[in-house]
Amino acid sequence: MQSSFVLFFIILGLLFGKWRRYQEYYPTLLFWVTGNLLYEVLLFHHRVWVFHPVGIDHLFLPDHLMVSLGITLIIYPFVIPVFLGRLPLHVSGRLWWILLWALLFTVIEFIAYVNHSITHHYGWSLLCSFLFNIVTFSLLVIHQKTALGAWVLSGSFIAFLFIFLIFLCLNFSLTRRRKRKYNRNYI
Repeated sequence: MQSSFVLFFIILGLLFGKWRRYQEYYPTLLFWVTGNLLYEVLLFHHRVWVFHPVGIDHLFLPDHLMVSLGITLIIYPFVIPVFLGRLPLHVSGRLWWILLWALLFTVIEFIAYVNHSITHHYGWSLLCSFLFNIVTFSLLVIHQKTALGAWVLSGSFIAFLFIFLIFLCLNFSLTRRRKRKYNRNYI
């Protein structure tokens, strides 16, 4: 399943990407890659989403790490020239463009979810992913204009996510303990 998404974004990037300005987009690509790799490292034991190989993915992308690296090292470089290369000049157009890309990534995640190619954990949902995608694409636009501002905002967002996820993890853990205790009392 993920292999088909990789192929889709390669074709999309080749057809619609503004490749002449790739050097201009490269720092923003590195920003995005760094953010994804930070997710993989910081949430290694508490991932809110996990990729699973389905079908032909077993050959090319056999586990979560390889799927995530495929997304980071193949999909992102083909998305950046399309997303930033065709970014509208006016603020309202930019907002719609960000919304469109957030929706596209969420629809793809929904397809992956339906095909059991991704699972959500610790209370994460497609709505969380949609909001996360809005923030991600907004940060990419901000980074293109002012890198320092994007780093400060992304640091704040990561801190918020940690607090949010800690709350979700504690709530999830307490709920599971209560259910186990409840089940033991009546067995």
